Amino acid sequence: MVTNGGERPRVFEGLQYQSGFGNEFQSEAIPGALPKGQNNPQVCPFGLYAEQLSGSAFTAPRAHNERTWLYRILPSVTHEPFQRVEASWRVVTHFQSSQPTPNQLRWAPLDLPAAGGEVDF
Repeated sequence: MVTNGGERPRVFEGLQYQSGFGNEFQSEAIPGALPKGQNNPQVCPFGLYAEQLSGSAFTAPRAHNERTWLYRILPSVTHEPFQRVEASWRVVTHFQSSQPTPNQLRWAPLDLPAAGGEVDF
């Protein structure tokens, strides 16, 4: 490696470290887009929406939770339904009986009990 007068090698010049602590890092496409000092502010910079993506089971100890905060232009709940596109390249899946859907799924709400009727909860 070429060195700069016995100091750091030149290949390291101009490199910047990612900010973060304990292997938790952050990056932003536009300077100032990340909220300072908090993950989920009431008002995000640039009118973005804060969403947390969890990669851990809810029973995992807090110290082992893996999560990512996303700051999006639109909330993910506003995405359009998935439509299958036939690709010219071969994609192999191992879903023999059904195709999973990436669309958001939810349970239909339960009917309200009749007024004055008995309930077991």
